[in-house]
Amino acid sequence: MEEIVNNIIEWIRANPHWAGAVVFAIAFLESLAIIGLAMPGWLLLVGVGSLIGTGTLSFWPIAFFSFAGAASGQSLSFLVGVAFKERVHHWSWVENHQKLLHRAEDFFKRHGFAGILIGQFIGPIRAVISLIAGILDMPAKKFLIAVLIASMIWAPVYLMPGVVLGAALSFEKTQVIVLLSCIITMAVCLWLLGGHMKQLWLRRKLSRQGEKAALSNYFELKLSATITVLVAVIIFLIVSSFGSLMFELSQKILKVIG
Repeated sequence: MEEIVNNIIEWIRANPHWAGAVVFAIAFLESLAIIGLAMPGWLLLVGVGSLIGTGTLSFWPIAFFSFAGAASGQSLSFLVGVAFKERVHHWSWVENHQKLLHRAEDFFKRHGFAGILIGQFIGPIRAVISLIAGILDMPAKKFLIAVLIASMIWAPVYLMPGVVLGAALSFEKTQVIVLLSCIITMAVCLWLLGGHMKQLWLRRKLSRQGEKAALSNYFELKLSATITVLVAVIIFLIVSSFGSLMFELSQKILKVIG
């Protein structure tokens, strides 16, 4: 699989005028129900992103083709669900994924419109959430709005890791490892902080309604640890030479994004 991905990326590098069509196809196939499970789409888009980071490709045209491919694949999956309903569960090539379908169905019933937005970023669920939306008769207009918003966010987000990697290739290997480690650590900390803040907000909301809501186990410890790690990384960047390198990397990324 890795060899196939590398060959595709090298072909795009040698034929940049075909990059848009190839990215559309990658995003389209990865977004198709069930078929997307077998696609190394994330790796391919990271590879394409690295070509953007090195200046071989332009960010916004590639992001547009990625968006268009994803929205088209999700829309086709929705139409399949609308057309075939529960019969989908009896197709031979779907039978091995019944647990995933049921999981996605529960997820969609809980979240509805937001499920399309969130599901776009959740591994296996992404490959079937639109199909489930069609099977469960989500209004087409509502689905279209959700999938367009989700794909519009998904396209640049999935390209960015590769863009960062490509922009950092001019640095030394050790510098790249440290910088990427700092970026990933800060991203994880911010994601965890978001979850912690959501818990506090929900507890406050329920308390106003006269209900009690318990925080997760060791909440204060986890919150403190997350803030400590985030602050430690920021201080490290400020007092070391990697701070200036991070600034230089940011400038390169902004330059290639345009």
